[in-house]
Amino acid sequence: MKKYLSLFTLLLVFSILSGCEDRSELTAPTVPPFSTGTASFTSFVSIGNSLTAGLQSNALYESSQKYSFGAIIAKQVGANYQQPLISDPGIGGRINLTGFTNTTPPTPIFNYSAPNAGTPLNLNYAAPYNNLGVPGSILYDIMDTTDYTIKSGLRANPFFQIVLRSGAFGKSIFEQAKNLNPTFMTVWIGNNDVLGYATSGGTRGTDATGKLPSDAAVFGFLYNQLVGRLTAELPNTKVVFSNIPDVTSVPYFKVVGPSVGAAIKKVQATIPTLPGLVYATSAAPFVAVADVASLSNFSVMLTLTSSTYAGYLGQPTGKYYVDKGLAVPAGVDTTKPFGFDPTNPFPNEFVLDPSEITIATNAVNAFNNTISTLIASNPNYVLFDANAVLKQIAATGLTIDGIGFSSAFLTGGIFSYDGVHLTDQGSAIVANYIIALINSKFGAAIPKVNLRTIPGMKFSKSISFNEYGLPLIPYDALKNLYL
Repeated sequence: MKKYLSLFTLLLVFSILSGCEDRSELTAPTVPPFSTGTASFTSFVSIGNSLTAGLQSNALYESSQKYSFGAIIAKQVGANYQQPLISDPGIGGRINLTGFTNTTPPTPIFNYSAPNAGTPLNLNYAAPYNNLGVPGSILYDIMDTTDYTIKSGLRANPFFQIVLRSGAFGKSIFEQAKNLNPTFMTVWIGNNDVLGYATSGGTRGTDATGKLPSDAAVFGFLYNQLVGRLTAELPNTKVVFSNIPDVTSVPYFKVVGPSVGAAIKKVQATIPTLPGLVYATSAAPFVAVADVASLSNFSVMLTLTSSTYAGYLGQPTGKYYVDKGLAVPAGVDTTKPFGFDPTNPFPNEFVLDPSEITIATNAVNAFNNTISTLIASNPNYVLFDANAVLKQIAATGLTIDGIGFSSAFLTGGIFSYDGVHLTDQGSAIVANYIIALINSKFGAAIPKVNLRTIPGMKFSKSISFNEYGLPLIPYDALKNLYL
């Protein structure tokens, strides 16, 4: 009884003293005022490709879609944001990290789900989706009115049909977005106009020949059409445009090359005459050589898909041709050391050589100049410089909310298992950059999302690889990468 009385007495004394003096420092901190400024999120719409859709690890699935950068922004502002949700494990062939070998050091073990293991969950939603990011789409697709079922068939891409669903909502991505009468939009499109060329090792493209990035003049015409229609038909809509990251910013091109260089250096200790990696060029059957230095400094890049076949370097094998069901090309001798002999070169589709890197870089620069020029004079438009942000992260890393991020594969926390698409936290980083732009440009006070509330990668930062650092992701898991 005395304990309770003593406590009561203390509280009483405290309350009396508090009434006699200013104790404002003891009050709970005030919540910063929330405001969207001159921006309105009454109708918030996003158009783009897989980066907008929330695709991760080569698949689109519900547990990643709810952390698309648009969904994160919508949550921060309390906006309705409907998405073409797909049940886990998704559509596309999701890459999974299943464990580690019992070797020293341990290496990650991957597998991948069936391409169509997921099921669309809200096809009957009675309006266009707010998230109109279509994985695999290029700039041309934004205005293209080709029937979505025909396009899905022609492009072997189910997402046009899943996302667009009905011509009654609009015959193009742009028309469906417009029909939602958006008050605010994000536009991030054009990545695939160069990235598809790069991820194929310079063997496929989106220009008229199908061998190069989209033509810069054509890209300029199409983007001008997009901006022109937005300006004329949605004159009061506020828009955040995002530009195109350089291909060298993503781990898809940063993992295998240095690892192969280390392997070659080890072999050169016993075979000093070994020049390096002999690879086929775009002018096949001609070959070139990537030495240890060029592989280590990324003047020659190997794609992530090449990791499957990098393990066969030096062996007398034609496994690549067998796996792909291809006839061995004339002049190729599979009894010679694979990748170390000019008559059995490393396949061209796995190598981005200096001339191809230049082509990709020039395309990115031309596309980004077009984007920044076309939106510069409109007070309703603002640019998210994704290219600069990802370059900064690649160069110096980034610490947010006490979490360290980098562009490293698996351990960096930003890129998913396919080496191209963002993780949940990677999308949240993009969302925070866009929120900062909205706050600055439109006088808003929208809180950023705390990265600690967003799921991180499901493994330890202490991951190690095999002796050459090669992650053995099955080739088939990435051969139809939706970008």
